[in-house]
Amino acid sequence: MLFIFLGVLFVSILFGIPIVFGMAIANLVMLKIMDFPMVSYAQKLFNGMDSFALLAVPFYMFVGEVMNRGGIAKRLMVFSDTLVGHIKGGLGHVNILSSMFFGGISGSAIADTAAIGGLLIPTMEEEGYDPAYSAAVTASSSVIGIIIPPSIPFILYGVTTSTSISRMFIGGIIPGILAGLILMLVTLLTVDKNKVDKNNGQKKRFVIKNVFLSLKDAWAALIIPFIIVVGILAGVFTATEAGVVAAILALLLGLFVFKELKIKDLPQVIFNTSKTTASVLFLCGNASVTAYLLTLAQVPQELAIMFGSLSENPMVIIIVANVLLLLVGFVMDITPAILILGPVLLPVMTNFGVDPIFWGVIMCVNLGIGLITPPVGTVLFVAAGITKIKMEQLVKAIIPFFIGMVGLLLLLIIFPQLITYLPYLLLPVK
Repeated sequence: MLFIFLGVLFVSILFGIPIVFGMAIANLVMLKIMDFPMVSYAQKLFNGMDSFALLAVPFYMFVGEVMNRGGIAKRLMVFSDTLVGHIKGGLGHVNILSSMFFGGISGSAIADTAAIGGLLIPTMEEEGYDPAYSAAVTASSSVIGIIIPPSIPFILYGVTTSTSISRMFIGGIIPGILAGLILMLVTLLTVDKNKVDKNNGQKKRFVIKNVFLSLKDAWAALIIPFIIVVGILAGVFTATEAGVVAAILALLLGLFVFKELKIKDLPQVIFNTSKTTASVLFLCGNASVTAYLLTLAQVPQELAIMFGSLSENPMVIIIVANVLLLLVGFVMDITPAILILGPVLLPVMTNFGVDPIFWGVIMCVNLGIGLITPPVGTVLFVAAGITKIKMEQLVKAIIPFFIGMVGLLLLLIIFPQLITYLPYLLLPVK
Protein backbone atom coordinates (compact mmCIF):
# COMPACT_ATOMS: atom_id res chain seq x y z
CA MET A 1 0.00 0.00 0.00
CA LEU A 2 2.92 2.36 0.70
CA PHE A 3 4.22 1.85 -2.86
CA ILE A 4 0.77 2.62 -4.27
CA PHE A 5 0.62 5.86 -2.28
CA LEU A 6 4.15 6.92 -3.28
CA GLY A 7 3.58 5.91 -6.90
CA VAL A 8 0.43 8.03 -7.24
CA LEU A 9 2.12 10.90 -5.40
CA PHE A 10 5.20 10.98 -7.64
CA VAL A 11 3.15 10.61 -10.83
CA SER A 12 1.10 13.62 -9.68
CA ILE A 13 4.29 15.61 -9.08
CA LEU A 14 5.62 14.67 -12.54
CA PHE A 15 2.43 16.11 -14.06
CA GLY A 16 3.05 19.38 -12.22
CA ILE A 17 0.35 18.93 -9.58
CA PRO A 18 1.26 20.64 -6.27
CA ILE A 19 2.34 18.06 -3.70
CA VAL A 20 -0.48 18.91 -1.30
CA PHE A 21 -3.06 17.99 -3.97
CA GLY A 22 -0.98 15.00 -5.04
CA MET A 23 -1.28 13.68 -1.46
CA ALA A 24 -5.03 14.18 -1.58
CA ILE A 25 -5.28 12.23 -4.86
CA ALA A 26 -3.10 9.42 -3.48
CA ASN A 27 -5.27 9.22 -0.35
CA LEU A 28 -8.46 9.01 -2.42
CA VAL A 29 -6.93 6.23 -4.53
CA MET A 30 -6.03 4.28 -1.37
CA LEU A 31 -9.53 4.78 0.03
CA LYS A 32 -11.00 3.35 -3.17
CA ILE A 33 -8.63 0.35 -3.19
CA MET A 34 -9.34 -0.37 0.50
CA ASP A 35 -13.08 0.02 -0.16
CA PHE A 36 -13.53 2.78 2.42
CA PRO A 37 -16.38 5.32 2.15
CA MET A 38 -15.18 8.62 0.72
CA VAL A 39 -16.76 10.53 3.60
CA SER A 40 -14.06 9.12 5.88
CA TYR A 41 -11.52 11.21 3.92
CA ALA A 42 -13.21 14.44 5.03
CA GLN A 43 -13.50 13.21 8.62
CA LYS A 44 -9.84 12.27 8.94
CA LEU A 45 -8.76 15.39 7.03
CA PHE A 46 -10.38 17.73 9.54
CA ASN A 47 -9.27 15.60 12.49
CA GLY A 48 -5.70 16.02 11.28
CA MET A 49 -6.04 19.81 11.22
CA ASP A 50 -7.97 20.04 14.49
CA SER A 51 -4.96 20.11 16.82
CA PHE A 52 -4.09 22.62 19.53
CA ALA A 53 -0.36 22.11 18.91
CA LEU A 54 -0.74 23.16 15.26
CA LEU A 55 -1.80 26.63 16.42
CA ALA A 56 1.90 27.31 16.91
CA VAL A 57 2.54 27.12 13.15
CA PRO A 58 0.73 30.34 12.10
CA PHE A 59 2.18 32.23 15.06
CA TYR A 60 5.79 31.34 14.23
CA MET A 61 5.16 32.10 10.56
CA PHE A 62 3.75 35.45 11.66
CA VAL A 63 6.94 36.05 13.67
CA GLY A 64 9.04 35.38 10.56
CA GLU A 65 7.03 37.88 8.51
CA VAL A 66 7.26 40.53 11.25
CA MET A 67 11.02 40.02 11.61
CA ASN A 68 11.49 40.54 7.88
CA ARG A 69 9.74 43.91 8.01
CA GLY A 70 10.32 45.09 11.57
CA GLY A 71 14.07 45.69 11.64
CA ILE A 72 14.75 42.73 13.91
CA ALA A 73 16.91 40.81 11.42
CA LYS A 74 19.05 43.89 10.74
CA ARG A 75 19.83 44.39 14.43
CA LEU A 76 20.70 40.73 14.90
CA MET A 77 23.10 41.00 11.96
CA VAL A 78 24.84 44.09 13.38
CA PHE A 79 25.26 42.39 16.77
CA SER A 80 26.66 39.26 15.09
CA ASP A 81 29.12 41.42 13.15
CA THR A 82 30.60 42.85 16.36
CA LEU A 83 31.10 39.32 17.72
CA VAL A 84 32.60 37.41 14.77
CA GLY A 85 33.13 39.94 11.99
CA HIS A 86 36.86 40.17 12.77
CA ILE A 87 37.52 36.46 12.07
CA LYS A 88 38.81 35.39 8.64
CA GLY A 89 35.74 35.07 6.45
CA GLY A 90 34.04 37.54 8.77
CA LEU A 91 30.81 38.20 6.88
CA GLY A 92 30.35 34.47 6.34
CA HIS A 93 30.52 33.94 10.11
CA VAL A 94 28.20 36.91 10.64
CA ASN A 95 25.75 35.28 8.23
CA ILE A 96 25.83 31.99 10.15
CA LEU A 97 25.57 33.56 13.62
CA SER A 98 22.71 35.79 12.46
CA SER A 99 20.90 32.68 11.24
CA MET A 100 21.37 31.07 14.66
CA PHE A 101 19.81 34.10 16.37
CA PHE A 102 17.09 34.44 13.74
CA GLY A 103 16.25 30.74 13.87
CA GLY A 104 15.87 31.02 17.63
CA ILE A 105 12.91 33.30 17.00
CA SER A 106 11.19 32.33 13.73
CA GLY A 107 11.73 28.54 13.38
CA SER A 108 11.66 28.78 9.58
CA ALA A 109 14.55 28.19 7.15
CA ILE A 110 12.87 30.03 4.27
CA ALA A 111 12.14 33.11 6.40
CA ASP A 112 15.76 33.01 7.57
CA THR A 113 17.11 32.86 4.00
CA ALA A 114 14.89 35.70 2.80
CA ALA A 115 15.64 38.02 5.74
CA ILE A 116 19.35 37.38 6.33
CA GLY A 117 20.11 36.82 2.64
CA GLY A 118 18.35 40.02 1.59
CA LEU A 119 20.50 42.00 4.02
CA LEU A 120 23.86 40.22 3.91
CA ILE A 121 24.33 38.79 0.42
CA PRO A 122 24.63 42.22 -1.28
CA THR A 123 27.03 43.31 1.49
CA MET A 124 29.13 40.16 1.05
CA GLU A 125 29.36 40.74 -2.70
CA GLU A 126 30.49 44.35 -2.11
CA GLU A 127 33.22 43.04 0.20
CA GLY A 128 34.56 40.74 -2.53
CA TYR A 129 32.77 37.46 -1.79
CA ASP A 130 31.80 35.35 -4.77
CA PRO A 131 27.99 35.64 -5.29
CA ALA A 132 27.51 31.87 -5.42
CA TYR A 133 29.55 31.43 -2.24
CA SER A 134 27.55 34.15 -0.48
CA ALA A 135 24.33 32.38 -1.44
CA ALA A 136 25.74 29.01 -0.33
CA VAL A 137 26.64 30.32 3.13
CA THR A 138 23.19 31.89 3.48
CA ALA A 139 21.28 28.81 2.31
CA SER A 140 23.22 26.30 4.40
CA SER A 141 23.10 28.41 7.58
CA SER A 142 19.34 28.85 7.27
CA VAL A 143 18.94 25.12 8.02
CA ILE A 144 19.97 26.01 11.58
CA GLY A 145 16.62 27.81 11.83
CA ILE A 146 14.76 24.50 11.91
CA ILE A 147 17.12 22.93 14.47
CA ILE A 148 17.48 25.60 17.16
CA PRO A 149 14.17 26.03 19.04
CA PRO A 150 11.56 27.01 18.14
CA SER A 151 11.19 24.87 15.01
CA ILE A 152 8.15 24.47 12.79
CA PRO A 153 9.30 20.99 11.56
CA PHE A 154 9.67 19.90 15.22
CA ILE A 155 6.07 20.98 15.81
CA LEU A 156 4.83 19.03 12.78
CA TYR A 157 6.77 15.93 13.81
CA GLY A 158 5.47 16.18 17.37
CA VAL A 159 1.85 16.55 16.24
CA THR A 160 1.91 13.68 13.73
CA THR A 161 3.76 11.25 16.03
CA SER A 162 2.35 12.34 19.43
CA THR A 163 5.87 13.20 20.64
CA SER A 164 6.57 15.93 23.21
CA ILE A 165 7.19 19.16 21.27
CA SER A 166 8.76 20.79 24.34
CA ARG A 167 11.36 18.01 24.59
CA MET A 168 11.94 18.25 20.85
CA PHE A 169 12.66 21.97 21.24
CA ILE A 170 15.17 21.36 24.04
CA GLY A 171 16.71 18.46 22.08
CA GLY A 172 17.52 20.83 19.22
CA ILE A 173 19.65 23.24 21.28
CA ILE A 174 23.00 21.39 21.20
CA PRO A 175 22.61 20.16 17.57
CA GLY A 176 21.73 23.72 16.48
CA ILE A 177 24.84 25.17 18.14
CA LEU A 178 26.99 22.40 16.65
CA ALA A 179 25.54 23.10 13.20
CA GLY A 180 26.60 26.74 13.50
CA LEU A 181 30.13 25.83 14.63
CA ILE A 182 30.57 23.26 11.85
CA LEU A 183 29.42 25.71 9.17
CA MET A 184 31.79 28.34 10.57
CA LEU A 185 34.62 25.82 10.32
CA VAL A 186 33.71 25.09 6.69
CA THR A 187 33.66 28.83 6.01
CA LEU A 188 37.09 29.24 7.61
CA LEU A 189 38.51 26.46 5.39
CA THR A 190 36.92 27.58 2.11
CA VAL A 191 36.77 31.38 2.22
CA ASP A 192 40.22 32.02 0.69
CA LYS A 193 39.14 30.44 -2.61
CA ASN A 194 35.91 32.46 -2.74
CA LYS A 195 36.81 35.98 -1.68
CA VAL A 196 38.85 38.82 -3.14
CA ASP A 197 40.40 41.12 -0.53
CA LYS A 198 39.01 44.60 -1.21
CA ASN A 199 40.36 46.05 2.03
CA ASN A 200 44.05 45.91 0.95
CA GLY A 201 44.99 43.63 3.79
CA GLN A 202 43.30 45.72 6.48
CA LYS A 203 41.47 43.56 9.01
CA LYS A 204 38.53 44.39 11.21
CA ARG A 205 39.30 44.28 14.91
CA PHE A 206 37.25 42.96 17.80
CA VAL A 207 36.12 45.90 19.95
CA ILE A 208 34.26 45.04 23.14
CA LYS A 209 32.70 48.51 23.22
CA ASN A 210 31.02 47.89 19.88
CA VAL A 211 29.61 44.59 21.18
CA PHE A 212 27.85 46.37 24.03
CA LEU A 213 26.67 49.20 21.80
CA SER A 214 25.09 46.76 19.33
CA LEU A 215 23.71 44.66 22.18
CA LYS A 216 21.94 47.74 23.49
CA ASP A 217 20.08 47.87 20.18
CA ALA A 218 19.56 44.10 19.76
CA TRP A 219 18.87 42.84 23.30
CA ALA A 220 15.11 43.14 22.89
CA ALA A 221 15.19 40.76 19.91
CA LEU A 222 17.65 38.36 21.56
CA ILE A 223 15.46 38.01 24.63
CA ILE A 224 12.64 36.35 22.63
CA PRO A 225 14.28 32.88 22.29
CA PHE A 226 15.41 33.14 25.93
CA ILE A 227 11.83 33.78 27.07
CA ILE A 228 10.55 30.90 24.91
CA VAL A 229 12.98 28.31 26.28
CA VAL A 230 12.83 29.45 29.91
CA GLY A 231 9.04 29.72 29.79
CA ILE A 232 8.72 26.15 28.50
CA LEU A 233 11.17 24.79 31.08
CA ALA A 234 9.47 26.65 33.93
CA GLY A 235 6.05 25.37 32.87
CA VAL A 236 4.74 28.91 32.35
CA PHE A 237 3.50 28.02 28.88
CA THR A 238 3.57 25.12 26.44
CA ALA A 239 5.56 25.04 23.19
CA THR A 240 2.36 26.01 21.38
CA GLU A 241 1.62 28.93 23.69
CA ALA A 242 5.24 30.03 23.26
CA GLY A 243 4.36 30.80 19.64
CA VAL A 244 1.75 33.31 20.81
CA VAL A 245 4.26 34.91 23.18
CA ALA A 246 6.86 35.16 20.40
CA ALA A 247 4.31 36.68 18.00
CA ILE A 248 3.22 39.33 20.49
CA LEU A 249 6.81 40.24 21.42
CA ALA A 250 7.91 40.45 17.77
CA LEU A 251 4.90 42.64 16.94
CA LEU A 252 5.56 44.99 19.87
CA LEU A 253 9.24 45.26 18.93
CA GLY A 254 8.51 45.98 15.28
CA LEU A 255 5.78 48.55 15.97
CA PHE A 256 6.88 50.37 19.13
CA VAL A 257 10.54 49.64 19.89
CA PHE A 258 12.30 49.56 16.50
CA LYS A 259 9.39 51.37 14.79
CA GLU A 260 10.18 49.93 11.37
CA LEU A 261 6.93 47.96 11.09
CA LYS A 262 3.95 50.13 10.21
CA ILE A 263 0.28 49.48 10.87
CA LYS A 264 -0.31 49.62 7.10
CA ASP A 265 2.08 46.63 6.72
CA LEU A 266 -0.01 44.33 8.94
CA PRO A 267 -2.66 43.32 6.34
CA GLN A 268 0.09 42.04 4.01
CA VAL A 269 1.86 40.30 6.91
CA ILE A 270 -1.37 38.59 7.95
CA PHE A 271 -2.21 37.64 4.35
CA ASN A 272 1.23 36.06 3.79
CA THR A 273 0.97 34.18 7.08
CA SER A 274 -2.54 32.94 6.29
CA LYS A 275 -1.59 31.77 2.81
CA THR A 276 1.36 29.72 4.05
CA THR A 277 -0.55 28.38 7.05
CA ALA A 278 -3.42 27.18 4.85
CA SER A 279 -1.01 25.12 2.75
CA VAL A 280 0.69 23.60 5.81
CA LEU A 281 -2.60 22.73 7.53
CA PHE A 282 -3.99 21.08 4.41
CA LEU A 283 -0.78 19.06 4.24
CA CYS A 284 -1.23 18.10 7.91
CA GLY A 285 -4.80 17.01 7.28
CA ASN A 286 -3.83 14.85 4.31
CA ALA A 287 -0.89 13.42 6.22
CA SER A 288 -3.31 12.38 8.95
CA VAL A 289 -5.39 10.51 6.37
CA THR A 290 -2.24 8.89 4.96
CA ALA A 291 -1.01 7.79 8.39
CA TYR A 292 -4.43 6.34 9.22
CA LEU A 293 -4.67 4.33 6.00
CA LEU A 294 -1.06 3.10 6.09
CA THR A 295 -1.49 2.01 9.71
CA LEU A 296 -4.64 0.05 8.82
CA ALA A 297 -2.67 -1.55 5.99
CA GLN A 298 0.00 -2.52 8.57
CA VAL A 299 2.74 -0.73 6.65
CA PRO A 300 4.78 0.15 9.80
CA GLN A 301 4.77 -3.52 10.81
CA GLU A 302 5.88 -4.55 7.32
CA LEU A 303 8.68 -1.98 7.38
CA ALA A 304 9.80 -3.21 10.80
CA ILE A 305 10.02 -6.77 9.42
CA MET A 306 11.91 -5.50 6.36
CA PHE A 307 14.41 -3.54 8.45
CA GLY A 308 14.71 -6.45 10.87
CA SER A 309 15.71 -8.71 8.01
CA LEU A 310 18.61 -6.38 7.24
CA SER A 311 20.06 -6.38 10.75
CA GLU A 312 19.19 -6.55 14.43
CA ASN A 313 21.69 -3.81 15.24
CA PRO A 314 19.84 -0.50 15.91
CA MET A 315 22.80 1.54 14.61
CA VAL A 316 22.64 -0.23 11.23
CA ILE A 317 18.88 0.39 11.05
CA ILE A 318 19.35 4.08 11.91
CA ILE A 319 22.02 4.51 9.20
CA VAL A 320 19.91 2.72 6.57
CA ALA A 321 16.88 4.86 7.46
CA ASN A 322 19.00 8.02 7.25
CA VAL A 323 20.27 7.11 3.79
CA LEU A 324 16.63 6.68 2.78
CA LEU A 325 15.74 10.09 4.23
CA LEU A 326 18.66 11.78 2.45
CA LEU A 327 17.36 10.37 -0.84
CA VAL A 328 13.82 11.51 -0.01
CA GLY A 329 15.18 15.00 0.73
CA PHE A 330 16.41 15.26 -2.85
CA VAL A 331 12.88 14.90 -4.26
CA MET A 332 10.51 16.07 -1.51
CA ASP A 333 10.25 19.18 0.64
CA ILE A 334 10.71 18.84 4.40
CA THR A 335 7.09 19.50 5.42
CA PRO A 336 5.37 16.73 3.42
CA ALA A 337 8.30 14.38 4.07
CA ILE A 338 7.93 14.74 7.85
CA LEU A 339 4.15 14.48 7.71
CA ILE A 340 4.21 11.36 5.52
CA LEU A 341 7.21 9.48 6.90
CA GLY A 342 7.14 10.54 10.55
CA PRO A 343 4.17 8.36 11.59
CA VAL A 344 5.44 5.50 9.40
CA LEU A 345 9.09 5.37 10.51
CA LEU A 346 8.77 6.18 14.23
CA PRO A 347 7.05 2.85 15.13
CA VAL A 348 9.84 1.06 13.25
CA MET A 349 12.50 2.95 15.19
CA THR A 350 10.88 2.45 18.59
CA ASN A 351 10.61 -1.26 17.77
CA PHE A 352 14.44 -1.25 17.73
CA GLY A 353 14.65 0.74 20.97
CA VAL A 354 15.36 4.13 19.39
CA ASP A 355 14.27 7.13 21.48
CA PRO A 356 11.42 9.16 19.84
CA ILE A 357 13.05 12.52 20.69
CA PHE A 358 16.38 11.40 19.24
CA TRP A 359 14.74 10.11 16.07
CA GLY A 360 12.61 13.23 15.67
CA VAL A 361 15.59 15.57 15.79
CA ILE A 362 17.64 13.30 13.51
CA MET A 363 14.79 13.11 11.01
CA CYS A 364 14.32 16.89 10.94
CA VAL A 365 18.07 17.56 10.60
CA ASN A 366 18.31 15.00 7.79
CA LEU A 367 15.34 16.34 5.85
CA GLY A 368 16.57 19.88 6.57
CA ILE A 369 19.68 19.03 4.55
CA GLY A 370 17.25 18.34 1.70
CA LEU A 371 16.41 22.06 1.71
CA ILE A 372 19.87 22.73 0.25
CA THR A 373 19.96 19.88 -2.28
CA PRO A 374 18.57 19.96 -5.84
CA PRO A 375 16.21 19.54 -7.55
CA VAL A 376 13.54 20.66 -5.03
CA GLY A 377 15.62 22.39 -2.33
CA THR A 378 13.33 25.35 -1.60
CA VAL A 379 16.02 27.30 0.25
CA LEU A 380 18.31 27.02 -2.80
CA PHE A 381 15.70 28.71 -4.99
CA VAL A 382 15.26 31.57 -2.51
CA ALA A 383 19.03 32.15 -2.22
CA ALA A 384 19.53 31.90 -6.00
CA GLY A 385 16.71 34.38 -6.51
CA ILE A 386 18.34 36.92 -4.19
CA THR A 387 21.75 36.65 -5.88
CA LYS A 388 20.34 36.24 -9.41
CA ILE A 389 22.75 33.39 -10.20
CA LYS A 390 22.23 30.09 -12.00
CA MET A 391 21.27 27.09 -9.88
CA GLU A 392 24.29 25.16 -11.19
CA GLN A 393 26.65 27.77 -9.70
CA LEU A 394 24.95 27.63 -6.31
CA VAL A 395 24.88 23.82 -6.18
CA LYS A 396 28.62 23.68 -6.85
CA ALA A 397 29.35 26.28 -4.16
CA ILE A 398 27.22 24.59 -1.53
CA ILE A 399 28.93 21.16 -1.72
CA PRO A 400 31.40 21.83 1.18
CA PHE A 401 28.54 23.02 3.39
CA PHE A 402 26.45 19.98 2.44
CA ILE A 403 29.37 17.75 3.48
CA GLY A 404 29.59 19.65 6.78
CA MET A 405 25.89 19.13 7.51
CA VAL A 406 26.14 15.41 6.69
CA GLY A 407 29.08 15.30 9.10
CA LEU A 408 26.85 16.85 11.77
CA LEU A 409 24.22 14.19 11.08
CA LEU A 410 26.78 11.40 11.54
CA LEU A 411 28.04 13.02 14.76
CA LEU A 412 24.50 13.09 16.18
CA ILE A 413 23.90 9.45 15.20
CA ILE A 414 27.15 8.29 16.83
CA PHE A 415 26.58 10.37 19.99
CA PRO A 416 22.79 10.39 20.61
CA GLN A 417 23.36 12.01 24.02
CA LEU A 418 23.97 15.27 22.17
CA ILE A 419 20.23 15.23 21.51
CA THR A 420 18.72 13.35 24.44
CA TYR A 421 20.73 14.62 27.41
CA LEU A 422 19.15 18.07 27.82
CA PRO A 423 15.48 17.13 27.21
CA TYR A 424 15.40 14.42 29.87
CA LEU A 425 17.57 16.44 32.26
CA LEU A 426 15.45 19.60 32.09
CA LEU A 427 12.07 17.94 31.40
CA PRO A 428 12.31 14.57 33.18
CA VAL A 429 9.68 11.90 32.56
CA LYS A 430 7.24 11.85 35.47
